[in-house]
Amino acid sequence: MRLHQAAEFREVKRSGKRFADAFFSLSVLANHEAHPRLGLSIATSIFGTAVARNRIKRITRESFRLNQHSLPSVDVTVSARAAAGKATPHVLRASLEKHWKVLSHRC
Repeated sequence: MRLHQAAEFREVKRSGKRFADAFFSLSVLANHEAHPRLGLSIATSIFGTAVARNRIKRITRESFRLNQHSLPSVDVTVSARAAAGKATPHVLRASLEKHWKVLSHRC
């Protein structure tokens, strides 16, 4: 499941816990659903081309899909940082895996 409404994104960014590394910044807030939800915020100003943005989105969605069963019922917004544009898919997946593990232990 995904976050769709701008108000949902704002609430998670405003009130959620933050986790970050060189590639991604995550905001996490408990939800009242039975499952975790993902919201992506990939800035055009940082990545420029749609190809670069969509690459990051695909990797993030796939990683979330594979790990959602181990996550608590939370809303997660993922913002990619400039370093993610130059990183290999393997490095990005490893970074996200680390975030999912931290998130499942702390939330």
